[in-house]
Amino acid sequence: METGNGADKLITTILEEAREQAAAIEWHANEAVDAIRKKLELDREAVREEFTAKAQVERELILETSATNARLQSRKELLAGKRGVMDRAYEEAYRSLCALAGQRRTALLARMLKAECEGGETVRPAAKDREAVEKLLPACGVAGLKLGETDPGVTDGFTVTGSNFYKDCSFEALLRDSRAGLDARVAGILFK
Repeated sequence: METGNGADKLITTILEEAREQAAAIEWHANEAVDAIRKKLELDREAVREEFTAKAQVERELILETSATNARLQSRKELLAGKRGVMDRAYEEAYRSLCALAGQRRTALLARMLKAECEGGETVRPAAKDREAVEKLLPACGVAGLKLGETDPGVTDGFTVTGSNFYKDCSFEALLRDSRAGLDARVAGILFK
């Protein structure tokens, strides 16, 4: 029986050592699990902070972009309104210029002939200004001007052609050229 007791003792000792080793392994495993859990919690918190910071940056960027876009749209609409005012002013000026009659219209045509002609050109008047231009040519003080055919491309004023050039001196061209030079100044005066 002693041998049986010895074997039982041996088995008991082996089992106790196995239990101790299992307990130690379990303790180390629990420690490792706790360490991993703590690391995951720290990592999760770091990721949360990182994404919160990124979300804040994106939010601020979206707000800033939206505000900038709103300011640009507002400015664009304001400028469109100002452009509309200027367009109406020039349209009214053009209508007034075309409505000139009698001595005022003749005086304007005479000034235009002196300013736009150098001598020797052919002047092609609009149909409604043909008679006035024909009378003005000899008296305008520019030598060698010839009266050409009526220019169907202009409704008021005239065109001037030389040997190698063409100049549009219609009322429409007069205002268009004037507007090109005055747009910025007029906008500055009207919309300060």
